[in-house]
Amino acid sequence: MNEKQQQYQETVSNFVELTAEEVEGRLANGEETILYIGKPVCPFCQKFVPKLDRVREQNNLTIHYLNSLETETNPAIKSLRNKMEVPLVPQVVSIDGEGNFTNLNIDSGASEELLTELLVK
Repeated sequence: MNEKQQQYQETVSNFVELTAEEVEGRLANGEETILYIGKPVCPFCQKFVPKLDRVREQNNLTIHYLNSLETETNPAIKSLRNKMEVPLVPQVVSIDGEGNFTNLNIDSGASEELLTELLVK
């Protein structure tokens, strides 16, 4: 693991990691969730998570994290990403109600201001 991947891991340790199955469960039950989807080896994700973490900290948010590293070998992750229309990472999806979600369509260049606007209700 290189230094950027290590910093990424340290930052996402502030988030609540979920499996794809747990995300599906939260979606089915309509549990309000801010879900960050990304992976440690993605340079765009490495650039993005510090901003997301600062927004989390400043606004006292709980961010859930799905590590998408095994998308190709894990059918549950692949299926969830297809359902939520997340072809690329990093991405943030909010679960808003039973079976209801919003793909925020952000990219790694999103500012902290924009993230705050999208995530703080």
